[in-house]
Amino acid sequence: MKTMKFLFLIIFAVLILVGCEDGAAIRITNQTNHNLYGAIDGTSFTIAGKEIYEIPVDTDRKVPFFADGRTKKMLTLRGETFRIFDEYNKIYYDQTEIIFTPGNTYRVYCSPNSASVKIINHSNQRITKLKYRKVTQFTNGELFLVTFDPPIEPGDFAYHNIAFQTNENRFYYTFVVETENGNSYDFGGNVEESYLSIDEQYLIEFCEN
Repeated sequence: MKTMKFLFLIIFAVLILVGCEDGAAIRITNQTNHNLYGAIDGTSFTIAGKEIYEIPVDTDRKVPFFADGRTKKMLTLRGETFRIFDEYNKIYYDQTEIIFTPGNTYRVYCSPNSASVKIINHSNQRITKLKYRKVTQFTNGELFLVTFDPPIEPGDFAYHNIAFQTNENRFYYTFVVETENGNSYDFGGNVEESYLSIDEQYLIEFCEN
């Protein structure tokens, strides 16, 4: 009897040691045509358009009969034509909490849900503000202001998600870029590239010195 109990304890201990595991992974599929930017577990990453990115994630240890190892992690994720959307509350946000289970891969699919304007600063000036309007056939539209804090440094870039047009709601954008010294520069207007549909981007290559 004692021998049987001893063997059972040995088998039980072996099962626990063999069954212990930790670590999971997250696999993000970028279904947009533009970059995604994110961070998890202290690691930042950029995913190019139409690319797939997988990264390991630390979790608590899974021990049979004692602990399932499920671990909460905060994922930061935003794209040039994508933002996380809360369908229930109808709001956009940049972070979401994920519960990882050891040995499993959590899959995320990012489909485009916006347009965007992107400024690449090729000048020697710092860019501080962006103003833009949605112009329709009947109105000049509301003026929107984006303040860059910190400013866009020479050689750097920034982007801003904006609404996209549809066949039922046609409009184009006008943009004004302002630099630290107070100068303003106009872009966009009633030209084809300013009519932005979903997953399209107006690119400003700023070269004024």
